[in-house]
Amino acid sequence: MEIQRGNVRLENDLIEQYIPFIRKTTAKVCKRYINTSEDDEYSIALIAFNEAIHQYSPDKGSSFLSFASLVIRRRVIDFIRQEQRRKIPLSIDYHDDDNENMENVAEIHASFHEYHEKQEREYRREEILHLNEQLKAFKISLSDVAKQCPKHQDARENMVKIAKTVVEMEGLRSTLMTKKRLPIKELTKHITMSRKTIERNRKYIIAVSLVLMEDYRYLKDYLKEWLG
Repeated sequence: MEIQRGNVRLENDLIEQYIPFIRKTTAKVCKRYINTSEDDEYSIALIAFNEAIHQYSPDKGSSFLSFASLVIRRRVIDFIRQEQRRKIPLSIDYHDDDNENMENVAEIHASFHEYHEKQEREYRREEILHLNEQLKAFKISLSDVAKQCPKHQDARENMVKIAKTVVEMEGLRSTLMTKKRLPIKELTKHITMSRKTIERNRKYIIAVSLVLMEDYRYLKDYLKEWLG
């Protein structure tokens, strides 16, 4: 919080202290040793760590290092993806009857598509692991959430609307994150859903609320059709 208020000296000290963490997190994404003086990925990770410092809020529920890890991995993956796109030739000297060149282009694009899908799976996995860590504070597991997920679309839409109410109302959101429980009694004053229905879907509502509060790109895509 001091750094967010403008303490530059403290900011530099914190970054210096966590260089091993930044390098280790970057190495996990790249799956190789990271040279801090040569690798562009490390520079991206440093910027991401600094971004995490200024964006972090305890209200989000996760620890700072967990949040920073998520931001670093996301930014590094984005950078790798952009570099892969840049390396694909934008134009190739090719004639209509040059099948070999066409096959090469197709192979390049197929290879990139496969890499892109692999990175997206890794991205999604990171978000799920991060969400799982947050849910532990509420004594909820991902399997609990899966079991409570409403089977009908209209029911899921209603639960997402309740979660949006929790996130958008400061008092409800504060109770959720500080006391690690869903403020059902207070919540019923703002929605028409019965207390019994809310209690039956409590774990699912909490999970959706956490997804809405965090920078979860892929998990939010999953909810997009119900977010309006």
